[in-house]
Amino acid sequence: VTMTAISTLLSIIMLPLNLVIYAKYSFEADVVHSLNWKSLFTALVIVIAAILLGLLTSAKVHSHRFNVIANNMGNLSGIALIVFSSLMSNSSEDAQLWERPWHFYVGVAFPCVAGLVIANVMTTMCQLKKPERVTVSIECCYQNVGIATSVALTMFEGDDLAVAMGAPLFY
Repeated sequence: VTMTAISTLLSIIMLPLNLVIYAKYSFEADVVHSLNWKSLFTALVIVIAAILLGLLTSAKVHSHRFNVIANNMGNLSGIALIVFSSLMSNSSEDAQLWERPWHFYVGVAFPCVAGLVIANVMTTMCQLKKPERVTVSIECCYQNVGIATSVALTMFEGDDLAVAMGAPLFY
């Protein structure tokens, strides 16, 4: 939970910084100016508010039953996000997730696979127990997919939204 909270808080700075760097060097200069920064920060604030509310609630409510219910709601929300992302990423004829070029799959999968390998090597070198290794690997690779989905939902429309939703879904 701590690693997730810290990485999410850092995303307030790192996500816009990465967007500027990648957009500036990958596309024309106009792309940076045409980004919807208000939507980006709105998405980040919503995600961070949800995390803070969850931390506050878990600190104030000391009930095993509440923890089980909250965990189940989180799991259901995750499944709903996957279903919703699947529908949105395939909502355009030109943006079907399974009809993308090979470099899409390699480009999206590579950071995840590399992150898993690096996290496992480093946690093994630090002699962490296997459950701790798994936890660190998950935190390093998968936790901010929700932020990417939120940003895609708020920053894009139509065919661009379908294209943008494919990356976090495949990741």
